[in-house]
Amino acid sequence: MEKLKKFKPAFWDHRGSGHTGFNFARKWKLIVVFTSFMALLPIFVMTLVESRLTRKIIQDEVKAGMNQMLNSAAAAVNPVADARTSALEYLSRIHRGETNDLFVVDEHGTLLSPSFYFGKSGTPTDFHPDLFGKKAGIERGLTPDKKPVITGHVAIPGSGLHFVLVKSEKWVADLWFKPRFKLIGYLGVSIALILLSIMGTATYLVGRIHAADQKRTEAIHSAEYANKLASIGRLATGVAHEINNPLAIINQKTGLIMDLLALKQGASADERLIPLAEDVLDAVKRCGTITRRLLDFTRDMEPIIKPVDLGEVLGQMLAFLEKEAQRRNITIIVENRASIPEFECDRGSLQQIFFNLFDNAFGAMKDGGHLDIRVESRKDKTVTINVCDDGSGIAEEDIHKIFEPFFSTKDHHWGKGLGLYITYGLVKELGGDIRVESRRGEGTCFTLTLPLKPGNRPQTKDDNDKGYNNRD
Repeated sequence: MEKLKKFKPAFWDHRGSGHTGFNFARKWKLIVVFTSFMALLPIFVMTLVESRLTRKIIQDEVKAGMNQMLNSAAAAVNPVADARTSALEYLSRIHRGETNDLFVVDEHGTLLSPSFYFGKSGTPTDFHPDLFGKKAGIERGLTPDKKPVITGHVAIPGSGLHFVLVKSEKWVADLWFKPRFKLIGYLGVSIALILLSIMGTATYLVGRIHAADQKRTEAIHSAEYANKLASIGRLATGVAHEINNPLAIINQKTGLIMDLLALKQGASADERLIPLAEDVLDAVKRCGTITRRLLDFTRDMEPIIKPVDLGEVLGQMLAFLEKEAQRRNITIIVENRASIPEFECDRGSLQQIFFNLFDNAFGAMKDGGHLDIRVESRKDKTVTINVCDDGSGIAEEDIHKIFEPFFSTKDHHWGKGLGLYITYGLVKELGGDIRVESRRGEGTCFTLTLPLKPGNRPQTKDDNDKGYNNRD
């Protein structure tokens, strides 16, 4: 059974999206059954008609041959000589046996010559004068041991004797069956080829429908994800603006307080007030920095290709995770943070890519982990960014599923498995490439390759050669 599962199409155990639950396996069966019925019905009908027609033609040919043989035997008897002697001489000159049992009977039906089916000479038979009274013809009958035969008879002119010819129906049926047996073999092969073609076509068509349904589902979820990001961006922008207003007032009033305290420094002012006011200004400054980061992050929602400071973007995205890194004692090391000259990219897409990769790495690492980021400018007009963590890694059987939508190895119920799927799409839109190396329990390293300018697409191998890991 395990080997048969390898031939099972990808859509077999899947149901379509939506409330209807499109059953792909059931539709495949309906297509195969209906198409097979419509394709094979004419073949079976034609085969049946041809078989009956061929059988009738063979029977008619056998009867015509028997009539010809009987008439030839009757014409060979010398009418001048003794009819019995002449008939027996004729029988001695021809080959007789199971397929051609030719013999002579008198007017009472007694054998005058030995018969294969009716016995020795002198044996009485069921051939009676009433039969001989009719004109010569071919009829079906039975031998003494109840074997079905075809019997023909003709009168010998000038005597009361008759030639009788008996052929086995089994021999006649073999004339029809043996060539038909070969045709049945050819028919079976043809039916098998037709069924294989129908099943292959049905698998292809239903597979295309399944792929289209998957893409539709991916598009819907991606749109929902993008709408959520846009909503979060609008909310963050509003919050940042609303916070900036009271921060400005706090900053202004605190500065005024410090000025007043400085004027009264020699009077009764408490020496602790100025340091406290400075602490308030530092907190305001920090809040302002946070709101500016939010505004910068949400401002780049529309894709615009422009010169980008890669080190600045990395620092901006790492700043969002700074507090979590401190809380979990995670060490972040960035190598070659210097600006990459002539690097043009969509800043918003780059921010989203880095945020997803960093968030993915934080989710995989335990407290006290290490995140290493290395930036390198290459001679082929590309820049590579390595994001490596010492987290949980992935199982070998899951590595090929890295950027599949809705695939996740997280043990928690949060996350929809879309983060790295969207990251892969953004990288490809920028003309870049992303690869993954991972070992279970040792960590994962993402290698991101981007062109310095959008037109310089890096040379990459087929995506099927890549190993992927999705922890989103």
